[in-house]
Amino acid sequence: MAFQVYRGNPCWVPPFWQEMKGFFKKQNLFWSHAEAALFIAKRNDTVIGRIAAIIDHAYCKAVGEDIGYFGFFECINDDACASALFQVAQDWLTSKKMTVMRGPIDGRIDIGCGFLLTGFENRATVLSTYSPPYYLTFAEKFGLKKARDFFHYTIDLTRPLPKVLEEKARHCRASGIQVRSFHRLHTGRELDWWCPLFLETFAEHWGFVPVSPEEVRTRFGVRNLRWFVDSRLFVIAEGNGAPVAYLWATPEYNQVFQRLHGRLGPVEALRFLWMKPGITSGKLHFIGIQKEFRHQNIGSLLNYEVLAEMKKRGYTSAEVGWFDEQNITAHATIALTGAIVFKKHRVFEKNLIP
Repeated sequence: MAFQVYRGNPCWVPPFWQEMKGFFKKQNLFWSHAEAALFIAKRNDTVIGRIAAIIDHAYCKAVGEDIGYFGFFECINDDACASALFQVAQDWLTSKKMTVMRGPIDGRIDIGCGFLLTGFENRATVLSTYSPPYYLTFAEKFGLKKARDFFHYTIDLTRPLPKVLEEKARHCRASGIQVRSFHRLHTGRELDWWCPLFLETFAEHWGFVPVSPEEVRTRFGVRNLRWFVDSRLFVIAEGNGAPVAYLWATPEYNQVFQRLHGRLGPVEALRFLWMKPGITSGKLHFIGIQKEFRHQNIGSLLNYEVLAEMKKRGYTSAEVGWFDEQNITAHATIALTGAIVFKKHRVFEKNLIP
């Protein structure tokens, strides 16, 4: 369905088929606390749209509200089709006693959430979604209202890093904080501390769902982390000899993934290795800091280390995000790098109570 919508669009990057397929397998631990109904829209036996209605019972329990999602939405530019898809998702969620429909959220906010609001001329980056402008019109016509916006920043790496960032990084190091790289050869041992720390540092984020460390290991390709992690871009801050913060960044792999057309077999793996040295930008995905170590410039130290490494490689830019619009601390920290907002996504919601 997505290939039909985005045919000829240079900014869309096809998702990997096996990854998409794997999400919907029963073995996925997400389905131990969630359920879904999947719908396809057809006209004259031709598929013209799709939508998933999803309930994450762990999230409902955590927030104390009956909030259901719609996600995996794709549709041709046809108002009637879009309205029918939203309606069938709403009807199913209503039948399950949900009081709010929120989305697009593809099961979990870290998989993909929000319709693109600005920045349609920019190619989708790793762990970010892309959608055409007319999806916004679909949502508004159906009565969906803004729930939350998410910001993506870009950093111009052809310019020197700001002195204030360098100074804060220096002061943080002087306080005794040390920085090291992720050990690829000891991935299992690294994940033993990283998964709980990830859960701890994201516990207060909007849309966060408390799950088991084992489920976190199934996310973001973590089980295969040793094969694609870039150790010099996955940096860990240690205090008193133990990890207290991390920043996971990567090369902007979508520059290569876009050319693989959603497939990753032996031939595509070789193409990836061949084209990887030509990547010209980076992506900063997740940063997390233990609560008791916040406000010590650790975020600036990790940002500086990663951006300095990207500059050494000759990268011309780096994308950062996304950031919840209400995460004031994160916006202030990233502003020290000279980053500017260049893309936004919007999550919508609708009250289902008559």
